Amino acid sequence: MRSGVPDDIPGRSIDLCAGGMGAVLAAELVPGELVGVEFQLPHAGPVLAKARVCYHERLRYGLQFLAIPSEQRAMIDYWARESRQPSQASVNAATMRPASKQEERVAIPPAPPVSARPAAKEQKLPAARHQTRKILMLLIASVIVAAGMGWWRWEQAWQELEAHLPGHNAVAAQPRAKVPADVMQRLLIHRADPIAPVGTRITGDVVLDAVIGRDGTVISLTRVSGPDVLTRAAMDSVRWWKYDPYQLNGEPAEVETTVTVQLR
Repeated sequence: MRSGVPDDIPGRSIDLCAGGMGAVLAAELVPGELVGVEFQLPHAGPVLAKARVCYHERLRYGLQFLAIPSEQRAMIDYWARESRQPSQASVNAATMRPASKQEERVAIPPAPPVSARPAAKEQKLPAARHQTRKILMLLIASVIVAAGMGWWRWEQAWQELEAHLPGHNAVAAQPRAKVPADVMQRLLIHRADPIAPVGTRITGDVVLDAVIGRDGTVISLTRVSGPDVLTRAAMDSVRWWKYDPYQLNGEPAEVETTVTVQLR
């Protein structure tokens, strides 16, 4: 979000693990800034995650994943382990060597004659065709079952991810503590300014009920009061706010608070 406006930045990953990734981006980001990351994992599928910029060196960045489904995290772990092992094709290529001239001169012995048994072949062909048809049907059934399981896992991962990504109101668990707005205001470390809709002259304050996670990110928002035309802009900006985790009994806690956004 650039001053409350979404901004897409292309880039290329240079390192990847379940906890985050290194990337070369075509724009400058600020350490501590929150971003939404989307990339295609080879031979696996797309990955969507909410991340924080940890370090910046020229155009190289370190991104720490903050919200990513456990299925996709396991998928990245598996892919990382597999990518470190040499493939069978490379092993075969490494063990291949060109034949020497002496080996090329060796004559290939002729194949032994095959005795013709027309009657036996005619008896074996129907059985072989039946066996082939059975194997083919089992393969088709396996593919259908695998596709169904893959689709179900993808739907589960997508729903879990949508609950944490900006732009979706997640149904959060019951907050563990209710904290006054002025207390949470002192813990605010990153703020995205709202932008009123183009063409509207309405100004005012939008009051929102917010649930802040244990990591300081905004989990869900609910409108309390304010002009309807300004509510969307206010929510879009607050979703990118970042707080220092609220401490309860010495441990980070999920809290509910009130946020007031002024649009002028």
